[in-house]
Parts: sequence; C-alpha cells; structure tokens
Amino acid sequence: MAKNRLFLQFLSLSLLPTAVYSWAFTSLHPRRTSLIALSSVSKSSELWNVEKVDHISEWTTNHESYPNPLSLKDKIPSSWFVGVDDAVAMNVKIDAHETIDVSDDDEDGDEHTTVGHRGGINAEAFILAGPRAEISFDPSTSKAAIVTCGGLCPGLNSVVREVVMCLSRQYGVKDIVGIPKGYRGFLYPEEWKSLDEGGVQNLHNQGGSMLGSSRGGHDTGAIVDSLVNEGINLLFVSGGDGTVRGASKIAEEVKRRGLAISVACIPKTIDNDIPLIDRTFGFETACEAACEAIKVANTEAAGFPFGLGVVKVMGRNSGFIAMHSSLGSCVADLCLVPEVDFYLDGKGGIVDHLYERLLVNDKAVVVVAEGAGQKLMAELGAAGEEVKDASGNVLLDDVGPWLCKQLKPRLDERLEEASIHGDKLTLKYVDPSYMVRGVPPNTADNLYCLQLAHNAVHGAMAGLSNFIVGSVNTKECYVPISMVANKRNVIDTSHQSLWEMVVFSTGQPSFQTNDDKDDKDAITTASGGTTI
Repeated sequence: MAKNRLFLQFLSLSLLPTAVYSWAFTSLHPRRTSLIALSSVSKSSELWNVEKVDHISEWTTNHESYPNPLSLKDKIPSSWFVGVDDAVAMNVKIDAHETIDVSDDDEDGDEHTTVGHRGGINAEAFILAGPRAEISFDPSTSKAAIVTCGGLCPGLNSVVREVVMCLSRQYGVKDIVGIPKGYRGFLYPEEWKSLDEGGVQNLHNQGGSMLGSSRGGHDTGAIVDSLVNEGINLLFVSGGDGTVRGASKIAEEVKRRGLAISVACIPKTIDNDIPLIDRTFGFETACEAACEAIKVANTEAAGFPFGLGVVKVMGRNSGFIAMHSSLGSCVADLCLVPEVDFYLDGKGGIVDHLYERLLVNDKAVVVVAEGAGQKLMAELGAAGEEVKDASGNVLLDDVGPWLCKQLKPRLDERLEEASIHGDKLTLKYVDPSYMVRGVPPNTADNLYCLQLAHNAVHGAMAGLSNFIVGSVNTKECYVPISMVANKRNVIDTSHQSLWEMVVFSTGQPSFQTNDDKDDKDAITTASGGTTI
C-alpha cells in the first residue's frame, strides 16, 4: 500500500446496536477507493465507538413518535434533518501511519486496511446534534422548564431566550416556565415564571440571568416530584460542573421511575473547564473583557519608569481565560495559570524574567489566573484555612495581592541599583473578575448560545436525555453526561498547543520538567485543553 497516497473519508456511522462497525481506507491507485463497514467482529476491530445517549423509549411504555413540525414546512430538504447514523469524530488529529492495524481482503480480493479504536474517555465519536424528522413528544401537550444554576456567565440570558424561541417558533410548544434561583427554585412552583417570545425578546442584550441563580439546593427526589406534579416533560438545565452532575441525578431518577421526561444540559462556565467540547458559551466574551483590562494595565505600565501591570482574571482550576487573553492582547510578558507551577527566585524564576523585561522595555505586564500559585503560597506560609462554598468549591487564597507583595520588594532593590535616577518599580494592580462575567455576551457567544440552545431543544424533543450539548471539532453533538462528570478540561501543556505559543511569545520560563509526559493518545480540544 502506498502510504503517501492514503486518504480518510468521513461518512455516516450506523448506530444499530446489533452490529460492530469498522471503517477502512485504501490507496487511490491501483485499487478502487472505498470505505467499508464490516459487521464481523472476527474480521476486524471496531473503529468508531459512538457514545450512546439515553432515550426515553428505553424505560417508558407505549412510546409514540410524532412528525417534527419542521419537516412539515414547505420546501424543506430532508438533508436538513439528522439521520440515525450521523456522528462526530472526537479526534481529528491522527498519525496516519500508526493507525494502520490490520489488513484484510474483501470478497473481490482487494486489500483494505482497518483501524482500531479506543473506548471510554477516548471514545472517538458522538451523536450529531440537530433536528430529527420524528420526535417523541406532542408539542401541543408538552410543558418545558428552564433553570440556570451556579455563578453568572455571559450568555445565560441568551440561552434562556433561545430555548424559548426554538420551543415556541419551531415546535409550537407554548407552555414554558423558568425556575428562579437555581435548583432550590423547584421547591416553590408558585414562584415559577411563565416565559414566552415577547418576554424574552431582548434578553440577549442583558448580562446575568433573568431567572436568577444560586449554588447548592439540589434535592433530586423533590425536584423530580415537582416536575411530575407540574406536568413538566422537557427540562433544560444550564450550569457548570456541579450543575451538570445534578442534572444527571435528575435524569437517572426520571429513568428509575419510568417517566417520559427528557433532561438536556447546556454547560456553562467562563473558565472553559468542561471536558471534551471545544469551548463553553461566555468564554469568548470573558476573554474579550479580560483583554480590555490587560490593555489598561499596559497603558498604566507604559506611563511610568519601570511600570509593572498585574492583572488577575478568573480561572479556578483551568487557566484558559489567562492564556487566551494573554495571547489576544499581544502585550503580556508573563502568564501564570493553575496548570503550571512557578517559582519566584533563582535562575528561570519569574523575578529574573520580569527584571529583564523591565530593563529592555521599561515596562512589563503580568496576567495571573485566580487559581495560579496556590501551591507556592502554601509553601511560603501564605495559605489560609480551607473553606468551601455551597457548591463544594474550595475558596482560593487571593493570588493577586500576594503576588504584588512578593514582586515589589524583590524588583525594587534590583531596579534601583540599575537605574541612573534611582527609580523603583511602579506597580499597578487590576482585578476585573466580576466585570468579566457580568457583561452581556458578544456576537460570537450570542451565536454559540443560539446553536447550543436550539440543539438542546432538538435533542430533548427527539426523546434524548441525560446529555450535554457542545461543539466537538466545530460540530455540535450530544455527549453523555457520564463522560464529563467529575472530569475537567485543563490547559494542555504537554503537546503542541496554545500554551507553547504563550511560552514562546512572552519569552517566559516554561517551568516544564523532565517528568512531564507526552501522552500521544490524549484527547485535546480546539481551545488548547485536555481532559483530566
């Protein structure tokens, strides 16, 4: 086989549970081009393990199907609807030589090469999101509920708006309610808010959540009781990792009781720490707001001799906002994130690096994520007692002011000695944290919220449940919550990624060690992350 003339063509995948399917590719010449699905386990190993998403027909009796109202519109091509075989490949980066696994001859004597797959968290395909030609709920009798939980995030109101718009305009579902104040709001149905197109028309121009939010307050049994008592059969949940786990508990209880209720989750976190998906909504807006703060810090630093601007941005366990805004602002000299431990003094420390930047440019800018430096603070005795919020998140020690206190005396002494005027460090500290998450979404996030919300509605109306909707390799798909629960998307520092660009563009120390492992099978995301 001519290895330099291989190609891989992505076609639809069969999701039928009765057969195991493999994809094969051949050389362009001299044999014919083909990509075959083999149903014999003994003949080939399975390539695409399409992750199954729960469907209400699996635990309900007398399940019925209905034509999708969208399929009844005039001049709508059938290709606009997702087929049962359509899926999205998880990993698009491959080693074309190492994927070669087994060679087989088909009935015509042509040789084909089949490829193995990895299961579990490394599963390589997810169900494609979008409208189905048939749905599982009668829109005229359906009732939907929407809840937002956890911290605020740009785009929450856009998600609420687009869920309502899609349900009402595309499916004709008119009975829609908003659950106020997060999960605890399920206990007070008298406070639920009726939602319609007119009431949500301008929500996308507002920050925050018109439904309000809260942390904690999750009582699975009471929530499902409330859904049953109020006749809810479509539940849409938007929140972070804790909220997603809560949604899965609701879906499992619904399944245990044999109820015809779909639970769809639109993951929300400006930290971008939901694994497997390209990014979360609100993240781009947060980076844009952070860039504005960094530019202000740069202006302040440039206005004085030996000016140093320090900007702290959000990022509890994942430093994506710091990384993306550092690169996007084009002025950062040092980016500190939770994924990379750093040290202050000695060769390769950040003090030496900033000293050199200040001597060369007369200014420097530091961007630090809120979760960075926690280990170093503890080692230097600056960490406080461990305290958790209502969601179970550990409250972090404030790295921003601490870092400023560490840098100022260290740099003052060296700069004063180097300056002919005896100048010391002029330090300006900027903390835009809540300005980053409380703003309305930008255009890109508004569009993304629309796509996520509409696809969540399409999935729920089709009877799917216990899933999150997200973009994987730029295609929206349905990912089982079990695949993201108790996992996290963090900056990938081991492979060629955006972190490499940070280190090279800022000139900062890499702080990598010989113990860092290059896992060639790791799943990476478009935003420069990997799953742990």
